[in-house]
Amino acid sequence: MMRLFVACVPWLLLTSCFATIQSAHAETDPATVLQEALRSRLTVHVHQRTGERTATKHCRHAAEGCDTRLAEFSRYLLEAGEQYGIDAWLLAAMAYRESGLNPFAVGTRGEKGILQLHPKNRRAKDVRFVQDTSYWTRCQKTPGACQREVVERAAFILASSLEKCGGDLEQALGMYNTGRCGGSQTYAKRVLKERSRLMGLAGVDETPVRAEPLRVAASPRASSLTKAR
Repeated sequence: MMRLFVACVPWLLLTSCFATIQSAHAETDPATVLQEALRSRLTVHVHQRTGERTATKHCRHAAEGCDTRLAEFSRYLLEAGEQYGIDAWLLAAMAYRESGLNPFAVGTRGEKGILQLHPKNRRAKDVRFVQDTSYWTRCQKTPGACQREVVERAAFILASSLEKCGGDLEQALGMYNTGRCGGSQTYAKRVLKERSRLMGLAGVDETPVRAEPLRVAASPRASSLTKAR
């Protein structure tokens, strides 16, 4: 599992860094608010005079542009969260902790995608982005980097983990990380801390995490195949 940590900006430039976020928050569009929080999290430099933000390398080199890519990610996170009863801010925090939001990060054991799905995980056997190398390469030129199926499957896996772990969120996060309830409590705490940080960047009041055990959901296979992007 690859983890990438990126500082937002030097503290003296925080006001510039958050100006766009506050504007987005005023619009009350959840996707825009989440997108701007992610954009701020991936900002590595803010020009003192112009306020222009520079994103981390993998995002600024995105074929579709960093802002467009993050807009797609935000939409996928919100839609998957709604489908499986998982808080989108939690999924976003997981994505940051797992890959630094780099869709082409490859973990030490071959994990792929912003939520680092393992190719040998039986629940990722039909996720094309994880299993098909030529498709993975083509996705580098696709808006959203084909991450919809990755996000949907990760949300499904976490919801399933919640069911197996008796609805205990920290236990379920540990299972997502290690394959067993409890797993790494350090991972769970880091994800929850990251969620708080992202919501703080967005100026959103932190609320209890919404995460429901999987009950009845559409087949993740059918969902992924019909929404490949």
